[in-house]
Amino acid sequence: MEVGLQNKLESIQVLRFIAAFSVMMVHLPLLGFGSWGVDIFFVISGFIMMFVTEKENKFFFIKRLVRIVPLYWCLTILIFVTSVFLPQYLNNTSDNFLHLIKSLLFIPFDKNGTGHFPVHFLGWSLNFEIIFYLLFASSLFLIKNFRALLVSILIILFVLISSFFSDKNFVFNVYSNTIILEFIFGIIIFYIWKKYQGTLNKSRLYIPTMILFLLISYLLIIGLFRPEFEHLNYRFIRFGFPSFLLVLYFILFLDNFKFPKTLVLLGDSSYSLYLIHPFIIQFSYKVFNFENSMIGFNHYLLTLLIVFLVLVFSIITFTKIEKPFNLILKKWLNLK
Repeated sequence: MEVGLQNKLESIQVLRFIAAFSVMMVHLPLLGFGSWGVDIFFVISGFIMMFVTEKENKFFFIKRLVRIVPLYWCLTILIFVTSVFLPQYLNNTSDNFLHLIKSLLFIPFDKNGTGHFPVHFLGWSLNFEIIFYLLFASSLFLIKNFRALLVSILIILFVLISSFFSDKNFVFNVYSNTIILEFIFGIIIFYIWKKYQGTLNKSRLYIPTMILFLLISYLLIIGLFRPEFEHLNYRFIRFGFPSFLLVLYFILFLDNFKFPKTLVLLGDSSYSLYLIHPFIIQFSYKVFNFENSMIGFNHYLLTLLIVFLVLVFSIITFTKIEKPFNLILKKWLNLK
């Protein structure tokens, strides 16, 4: 998140927390749902990239790397070191040096037959983020004033080309996933927000419009989640479109809402939350000797404890490690 955005759009920060929290729920054995959090992140990313390049796009790609690389690399290396000295604490990660290099360079690979999972398994989503940043940076380099249209065309062409070669190469197979189209949803939201920001909440039709929006969104989402659509391999529709509606709602109707500072801080810490929660979950289950399939009061208590620890350590990681390190790198690289 670029400096200044959180001060103008707290709703986006809060939504980032919701997205990261949803992903965490997927990995809590008692819950096991919330994978749409990644889709929310992708839609938000499309919006944010448009927002931060509206007036200034100098060093765009470098700034994005500074934002996501340091913490991700540190945790990836930590996992790899664990695979060397304490492999019993890991499930599918081995001390494969080539896997480490590909993970650090955001190159997809099949991890020991389990699929597209880097050394830090959540890095699969960052591989898509990096591709989006590259395509977006290309659009800025070619035609800055038409970046939205150009990057959307580049994304669609990228998916089509990847699909054509998907049966010949694992990397192309990964990038044939239509989830990458969700970034375009965020780009569309930016233009809607730019046109209507600050106007709806001053209108007499604010409440009726919000109610109508929620009603239509509910009906559309219920329709997409009907059983007959479960077999469709179009995640950008089943999860991406509901995420589009959610982000649009927060942007249009909650843009001036004053959220609690703690909630905004958790939004600021969402990247840390996203990357560190698997460590805390895995460590907690090992320490308390719990099996994922166990059900009972103690398991519910453990889940609450894990959630609390994840939130606390996310804030600590963000304020004491992620944010200071990013500021140091920006100063060292002379990035404003």
